[in-house]
Amino acid sequence: MSNGEVTFVNILEVEEGKQAEVAKILQDATDTVISKRPGFVSVTLLASKDGKRIVNVAKWASTADVQATQNDPAAAEFGKKLAGLAKPVPGLYDIVGEYSA
Repeated sequence: MSNGEVTFVNILEVEEGKQAEVAKILQDATDTVISKRPGFVSVTLLASKDGKRIVNVAKWASTADVQATQNDPAAAEFGKKLAGLAKPVPGLYDIVGEYSA
């Protein structure tokens, strides 16, 4: 039920006391690389109140755009910065419902 757009969701289990650092790395990656990639639509970064997780919700024009970004060496550099700070659990999703007031 999607219009071709895909949503990349990455739930990052963050090492204790590292949530702000992980959030900053993701913000920098989005500002300098991700938002400039072909097919980029939007990113929402969510920090859990308990400090244990960051959720990255990124909308893309297509699965191919996500895959191309994942293969971009500049994007991979940010992944290296996250190593040891957070354990990623990524996945691609189709939007099956979206509601707002």
